[in-house]
Amino acid sequence: MSNSLTRRWLLATGATLAAPALARAQSGLPHKPLRILVGYPSSGGSDSMVHIVAGALQSQLSRSVTVDYKPGPSGVAAGEILKKSTPDGSVIAFMPSATMVGKLVKSGFPFDPLVDLLPLTLAGTYPTAFAVSLKIEVATLAEYVAWLKAGDATRARFGTTTPDSFTQYFGTMLGREIGVPLEAVAYGGARPLIADLEQGRIPAGTGGITSFLVPQRGGRLKVLMISAAKRLAMAPQVPTVTELGFPKLVQTNWYAFFAPPGMQAPMAAAWTAELRAVLQSREVSEQLQQLGLKVETSTPAEMAARLASDFKDWKATLDMLGVKPAN
Repeated sequence: MSNSLTRRWLLATGATLAAPALARAQSGLPHKPLRILVGYPSSGGSDSMVHIVAGALQSQLSRSVTVDYKPGPSGVAAGEILKKSTPDGSVIAFMPSATMVGKLVKSGFPFDPLVDLLPLTLAGTYPTAFAVSLKIEVATLAEYVAWLKAGDATRARFGTTTPDSFTQYFGTMLGREIGVPLEAVAYGGARPLIADLEQGRIPAGTGGITSFLVPQRGGRLKVLMISAAKRLAMAPQVPTVTELGFPKLVQTNWYAFFAPPGMQAPMAAAWTAELRAVLQSREVSEQLQQLGLKVETSTPAEMAARLASDFKDWKATLDMLGVKPAN
């Protein structure tokens, strides 16, 4: 990760990169520059979090760790590229559950998360957030609903950072609950959506709280609710769907690290050990929590089991919503 890129990110978020632990002389990873693929543009939640981890890995391993952006719809490009990458240990990917759901709803989805990705470790969990533009001058969900009902249908649009995912369906389900159908507008990540919310070009939006916390602190948008049962310590002023009377909207998302299929077990184990050590360090975990990510790690087998279980749950929810599966 270049020093100039690091400085720009620090200035944007007000965070400091961790430099935990002593560098490990023998990590088990290849002695070459390492890359972490991210399927979203820079300046979003994925970018902020992966830079914290990459900076700490670079200090821990004493070698270059580069964040490699592969922006595309719903972040799928990172998985597609990882699927085809040489499993020599030099490339891994940082991906959210929001990307994986596309396999169930989009025809021609370029990879099978259950087959084409090798889980390394869970990184953490986070809720979906529903935010509004400050231009519409509402401070609560009740005020937003009143604002919707006082105008025409164009008010019922909301942007989504990850189309064809539960980031989008959260807004759809909210519309059902409040009795006002909401129309999703697809965005290519958090950065353009946040810009449009700030300028009032779209009234509302859904995304991971990990993308919206820093902009809210900067007075660029207002988060009205999160898809959690309990309030976040880092955002104690933001109410949850449970306390607002919508327990059906509770959902948990996650980020995890994956390797190319075919990576040898010793190499995968080395990556898992290094990633878990970084994620569990106090410096890194505290910084990620400031962005709204609850740090949790896992073994590869635990992450694989979670992914398989989530696919079954996602399918059941999609059936309930009437979303037709991909052919």
